[in-house]
Amino acid sequence: MRRAYASDWEAYRDLRLRALATDPLAFGSTLAREQAFEPETWKRRLGRPDDPGPSATWVALTPTGEFVGLVASAAFEGEPHLFAMWVDPGHRRKGLASRLLDRALAWASARFPGQRIVLDVNPRQAEAVHLYESRGFRPTGRTTALEHTPGELVVEMALEPSRSPGAGPGSGRPAGLNSGRQA
Repeated sequence: MRRAYASDWEAYRDLRLRALATDPLAFGSTLAREQAFEPETWKRRLGRPDDPGPSATWVALTPTGEFVGLVASAAFEGEPHLFAMWVDPGHRRKGLASRLLDRALAWASARFPGQRIVLDVNPRQAEAVHLYESRGFRPTGRTTALEHTPGELVVEMALEPSRSPGAGPGSGRPAGLNSGRQA
């Protein structure tokens, strides 16, 4: 598990396109749209190690270095959001999604202390919903149409700092997250 940067753009692109092809209802974008992206678009999404920026992407890797999972966090309108969460089906149920989510939550909590963290999820993705709920996310009551698939909705969920399980005063991050050690 590590943060991805612009130098990883090709492996990241391949993983993201595989995610869009495999689970199209999990994302607000489409395979066709992102297949048309130029290399510079992919590089901008990932950033450089010397530029902390308002966003970050993490990838899960196999021992041979293959990218098999991802999650990103970025600020939209001043509020931290998680998005693009995905693990390759052949690597699911191994704890990768939990570790990716915890890494993104730790970063967002440190980068935006005391702010709620928001994500959108298709409610049909019961395992994803369960994972988010296990970290303290709760539905906000807001739903949005999934633009590329008429009739499909995504549900907004938020993690409120005061609702983070075990979050202590001044901790600056949801409790239950590892202390930053690599797993």
